[in-house]
Amino acid sequence: MKVNIPVRMKNPWFWVGIVSVMLTAIGAEPSMFTSWEILWEQIMAVLGNPYQLAAVFVAVLAVFVDPTTAGVTDSDRALTYRKPLEK
Repeated sequence: MKVNIPVRMKNPWFWVGIVSVMLTAIGAEPSMFTSWEILWEQIMAVLGNPYQLAAVFVAVLAVFVDPTTAGVTDSDRALTYRKPLEK
């Protein structure tokens, strides 16, 4: 599987997708963010549930997949992209 991960990690929408998947997986509610203990318990609950863990894996995979190509690899052209130059 060839994926141009460095370029994806520079894209803020990639992180929006990943964070959204994680918040949905733990069943995030505003009351959860009042305590690190509550948040940690929810994360552990997801890690201890095979179905939820598989659903998170598939959702994260969907964020990684380039919808313009077949399969989960990037196109040959996308593999040549470089991280943008720092200003």
